[in-house]
Amino acid sequence: MKGATATDYGLIIGTNCLVAFIVTPFIGNHLDSIGVKFAFVTGILGGGACCLLSGFLEFFEPGSTFITMSVLIRILHAISNAMTITSTFTYTACEFPTAVAKIFSITRCVMNVAQLGGPIVGGLLLEAGGFMCPFVIFGALQMLLAVFAFCLMTSPEQDEEDIDCDDRLSSKHRKKKNKVSVCGVLSIPTVWFSFAAFIVATACNGFLSINLEPQVLRNFNLTPFYIGIFFGLRDGANSLASPIWGWICDRNKTSVKPFLVVSSIFVAISFLLMGASNVVGFDIKLTLPILVIALCFNGAGIGGQQVVGVVDAMHEAAAAGYADNPATHGLIAGLWSSLSGAGRFVSRGASGFLVEQFGFNAVSSIACGMQVAIAGATFLYIIMFECSLVSRDSRLRSLSVTIVEQGRRRNEHVVFTTNSSPSESLMNHSVHVRIPNTCSGARMITRIANSMPPKKWNNYQDPANPHKSRSIQ
Repeated sequence: MKGATATDYGLIIGTNCLVAFIVTPFIGNHLDSIGVKFAFVTGILGGGACCLLSGFLEFFEPGSTFITMSVLIRILHAISNAMTITSTFTYTACEFPTAVAKIFSITRCVMNVAQLGGPIVGGLLLEAGGFMCPFVIFGALQMLLAVFAFCLMTSPEQDEEDIDCDDRLSSKHRKKKNKVSVCGVLSIPTVWFSFAAFIVATACNGFLSINLEPQVLRNFNLTPFYIGIFFGLRDGANSLASPIWGWICDRNKTSVKPFLVVSSIFVAISFLLMGASNVVGFDIKLTLPILVIALCFNGAGIGGQQVVGVVDAMHEAAAAGYADNPATHGLIAGLWSSLSGAGRFVSRGASGFLVEQFGFNAVSSIACGMQVAIAGATFLYIIMFECSLVSRDSRLRSLSVTIVEQGRRRNEHVVFTTNSSPSESLMNHSVHVRIPNTCSGARMITRIANSMPPKKWNNYQDPANPHKSRSIQ
């Protein structure tokens, strides 16, 4: 309507991804100072205001004024979304500390459902009230939601035990305590398996979103209704598979990297079926049933890479010594959103050019190759390093580790027993260990067993009460 070229509206759309890539790590790194509730409410309120203001863009004159206002709104919207995403992940991680993957996957599922229903409802409102109608209604509803959030939600707080423990720390120990930072997390070598998966998964998703209809579906002469069905098939598979990936990750107490390998293979298979096979040496004729299978594999694999990647990043941050608190949660969510934004920006900017130059099948083989590289590198790491983690003390078995108390924030009390007979007194042959909140209890049980020095199980007793085991913090 405004006479904008493809470059113009490509700039407007790409601005959101670029700003998200730049801003989100900064917000995640300073979320503890900004405040989780403040970031959540401000993000929702700002996003709603930007959505509402987008409805008034039709009143600006074509040209530089229209382009400038559109870009400014997209910049503010990206900043608001960054605050919402990081604070939402932090809220869920604090409220459901033992089911982070499950809750994150449900959040992803809800987002996919909203992305399916949003265009449908928005189209109906557009036909009923014109261009401005859907933006004003949705923006006003989101701003109203911000008011309810401000009145009803509370900020996540530390447990009393953690506060008491922090109060007892000396100033010297405070200085030595690890403070989470962007550079610190990015300097963890093993976290790049999940970070690379974020970028590749989002780039592949963006590439397919742009080229699925013109390069694949158009060859079958489908009606718009069935085209929408095929797009919804991929998002539907993502929505259904994400909670399953979350459930699997929460049940696994050691490493989730094997699931990252599986999800990457799923995506590689989908691109192999959709055209990459013609490049690598064997021809698979693409039919509608095969396309259905490929899109299901693609949606399930992309969902797995996103969910498993976030959980694996949290594992690696906790293993590196960073506290399992809102600051770390916010930074991991910020980096996830930032790297996903980088993948979207690259896919939107480069996929069209590459398809024009080399064709859809060739670019599909590139996407397939990147997924195979992610799966192969992760698999080699698992075989060469994680599989070598064995118990150093042959007497220590999984049955010798007992959780006797579990708190809301993973404050597990673990007992390592060395009793050879059930009749022996447990208190005289055990070490009572309290895992502090700076560790992720459910994730650290195996690491404790693998990091204890061999044959050095000692009985720590309180001098005032020799029959009671002392907690080691």
